[in-house]
Amino acid sequence: MLDTKFGFDVEQLSFPVEAPSLDVDDIPPSTSRPEAASMYDIPHSRPEVSRAPEEEVIHNLIVSVKAFNTVGALMQIAHRLRPKSTVLFLQNGMGIIEEVNDKVFPDRAQRPQYMLGVISHGVDPRGPFSLVHSGAGTVALAIIPRDIEEVKPSFVPSALYLLRTFTRSPVLAAVGFAPTDLLQLQIEKLAVNAIINPLTALMDCLNGDLLHQHSMSRVMRLLLAEISLVIKSLPELQGVPNVKMRFDITRLEGQVIGIAAKTAANRSSMLQDIRRGKKTEIEYITGYLVRRGEQVGIQCVMNFMIKHMVKTKERMEREKHRHLLPLEPRNSG
Repeated sequence: MLDTKFGFDVEQLSFPVEAPSLDVDDIPPSTSRPEAASMYDIPHSRPEVSRAPEEEVIHNLIVSVKAFNTVGALMQIAHRLRPKSTVLFLQNGMGIIEEVNDKVFPDRAQRPQYMLGVISHGVDPRGPFSLVHSGAGTVALAIIPRDIEEVKPSFVPSALYLLRTFTRSPVLAAVGFAPTDLLQLQIEKLAVNAIINPLTALMDCLNGDLLHQHSMSRVMRLLLAEISLVIKSLPELQGVPNVKMRFDITRLEGQVIGIAAKTAANRSSMLQDIRRGKKTEIEYITGYLVRRGEQVGIQCVMNFMIKHMVKTKERMEREKHRHLLPLEPRNSG
């Protein structure tokens, strides 16, 4: 039985970009801190909106397209975003904000307020603009300060309003986190996705097929050894308590095994993209870790190899799909 939900008015923006596929191996945050939402002074007033549909200012924007489509999508509506607007990124991968700053909002004074989120809800598409909430999860959110050196950062009203809206929706189970805490949740999810996504895509298998394979376990440990070393060397995590323990290779391996077992019958989003001949998010998952490794002087040769193996398979599958003839369904009438 479908449960139709009604809530706040929104404007859904469609872009002529490749449609994103849904991630079936989202990772629930490993910690839950409901009290963290109280760190934000959240107003109860709703931002005013104008009525000109094409040129009205967008006060709150939620971006959930594939990572590689983000810049192209934002370029089309950047003129409707202001410094007092808020953009929430609910996506897989990392390094997206840096790319948006470089290509869409190079002027710091004109950038909107950013929010980041880690989501673990399951959603199945049923058709155009039709989705079914198939698995309950959580949403971890954080407002990103414009200046990381601010002792007590200030946030625009639209960001506080959006955070309040999420946290007051029971079905979303949303929690507000400090930026450093959310960063660790993001990296945790990235590390697990950097194992499950590319390996299932290359082996063309279900998540659970990675388990109980001695040779595959050795591959995963080699990849995790590089990933763990890079994460523990990131400058933004220096001085954060328990980072070395939290991102230890043994703990990361346990998380990978746990998620693979929990989603054993699922196909990863990267495998789905490969099978459909679509572009993958490998550059924002494994590619991000390789780039950050280079920045801190670590050569991630194993992850570099996996990244290019996925990119090769991606190109091969896309080439196959280009040669497929579209078949129209037979008219029964």
